[in-house]
Amino acid sequence: MKKQFLSNQSRLFFLIMTCILVVSCSSDDNATTEPDSEDPNEEIPEETTDPVEVNYGITMVSGAWPNQTSYVQGVTDLDFSTIENDKAIELTGSANTTSYNGALYASPFGAPATLVKYSFNDDGDTVEEERIVVPGANTFSTIYFESETVAYGSVAGGISKLIVFDPTTMRITDEVSLTSITSRFPEATRTYYLDMMERDDKLFMGVHYENNFVPVNDSAYVAVIDLNSRAVEKVIADHRTGMLFGSHAVNKGMIKTSNGDIYVQGLGTTMGGGNSPSGLLKIPNGETSFDPDYFMDMQDATGNVCYGIYQVPNGRTFTTRVEDETDFFEYLTGEPQFKYYEIDLETGSSLGAVPGLPTTYGSRRMLILPYTDESFLFTTATNDENAVFRFDSSSNTSSKLFTSTGGYISGLEDLNP
Repeated sequence: MKKQFLSNQSRLFFLIMTCILVVSCSSDDNATTEPDSEDPNEEIPEETTDPVEVNYGITMVSGAWPNQTSYVQGVTDLDFSTIENDKAIELTGSANTTSYNGALYASPFGAPATLVKYSFNDDGDTVEEERIVVPGANTFSTIYFESETVAYGSVAGGISKLIVFDPTTMRITDEVSLTSITSRFPEATRTYYLDMMERDDKLFMGVHYENNFVPVNDSAYVAVIDLNSRAVEKVIADHRTGMLFGSHAVNKGMIKTSNGDIYVQGLGTTMGGGNSPSGLLKIPNGETSFDPDYFMDMQDATGNVCYGIYQVPNGRTFTTRVEDETDFFEYLTGEPQFKYYEIDLETGSSLGAVPGLPTTYGSRRMLILPYTDESFLFTTATNDENAVFRFDSSSNTSSKLFTSTGGYISGLEDLNP
């Protein structure tokens, strides 16, 4: 009986030892198959986040002339009540912007003429890619993008010319000779180019001649450039309005309607001692000359000097009217002088001031941007605030969308129109 007892004890002992060995081997196996957390060669998976989607570019200008700084940034949407410039990249000078293919192009005023291309990284930060500098000129006045590799840029102030550049690499590739334009009036001390509109392989470019800041005459001029040969074909003129000048115009000086007609807006010369009023000319679809049967006297229709022209996708057309033409540049009174007005292209009549918008500083830029199918945006700048208003086209009412605490808004671009 004792022997049997010893036998049972032995079995129990061996059973216990077997369990210990199994557990020990299992632990050893885990130690050899699982990486040591202290192993310097261990690859730890990185946490990934989705890239920030940037859909709008906003530029704000702060400071007093001539010590101004532009703040450029991208945002996902416009669903905020205020915006600052703490997340923006700085650019010396007061800059205007345009966009193409998801990138933002900014041109600050002041020699030498400079065009800066910005993109946006996965964190939504603004990144400068490249820049073009044109010595001898003061600013880029208008940019027209033909394709991803071909764009045209007019520069003015000092040297006035039209360059061809690659918007992808930001390298100048060619230049369109403007001798036939500049030689037209040898007495002109400066030649400016306002806006460019493409149609039928032709580039229509507004031209303004002046002598020491005074228009050389009462006429309006548009250069017709053949895009295939990159040569000036002719310069067309009309005496019914004048001074195609783009300083702080509402977005642009030309529009192209859905039927292909091009409308050209002239400031007129009445403020400079001339006789031509603010007016609207038309270059009909398929033509390269002004329509002799169409003219809108905008000064008569609205009651004062008008500046700029813009059409939203639903066909509604806008301009801006100065309240006091003696303070057009807003230096004398220190008060804003411009109101947004709606006009009817067909009847050549005014539909009145856009309701709900304050009188704004034209010298601080005036911009219109399509927003939704039923609404579009207006920038405003007063002595109290810099803001963007949303206009509802179905109800003809305006409401404040957001305000800027970082300066007046000189650029508001849809990067993915």
